[in-house]
Amino acid sequence: NCLINHLHELPVGINERLMTIRLMLASSQMATVISAYAPTLDAQDEVKEAFYADLDKTLSEVPKEDKLILLGDFNARVGRNHHLWRGTLGREGVGNTNSNGILLLTKCSEHNLVITNTLFRQKTKFKTSWMHPRSKLWHLIDYVIVRSKDRRDVLNTRAMTSADDCWTDHRLIRSIIIGLYAHLKTHKDQEGGQSYSTTSD
Repeated sequence: NCLINHLHELPVGINERLMTIRLMLASSQMATVISAYAPTLDAQDEVKEAFYADLDKTLSEVPKEDKLILLGDFNARVGRNHHLWRGTLGREGVGNTNSNGILLLTKCSEHNLVITNTLFRQKTKFKTSWMHPRSKLWHLIDYVIVRSKDRRDVLNTRAMTSADDCWTDHRLIRSIIIGLYAHLKTHKDQEGGQSYSTTSD
């Protein structure tokens, strides 16, 4: 994968729930991507507190000049109250808020982050990412989150309803972000002569 050639440093595994990777973008701009897997709703409070403490530390250590992309399964429902969470939650949220959602919203608010899944008007099936096994209701618990000042760089974030062969009961979330791969130009493969591009989004 040509993306590997543009890693600024090796991925860093913080613990079993958090990992970071730093990429070089156009004009020497850097991006830090944080991958997260938060505890479930029924996890002990101590486990949740430890996760968000680690996430807080990780977010605080991202260079201020870096683009920041926080993504993952947060096992959290953030709901639709964009008036209460102005700047953090958009107008296009779905469902109700649960206690894990409050934890995520609070952390995003503290770090001036916006949940991009809630910014775009689209059908509900493109907003939800996971179906509860008992109720069979769909919920949004997987997110792509960026700095509030970079929200205009995100053209869309949506669930992919057709990505079924990925060994998961979650829908994949696709986010189109301006400039993320602007530095990877279409070029010729040195060995096979095949042209390819990672800038189609």
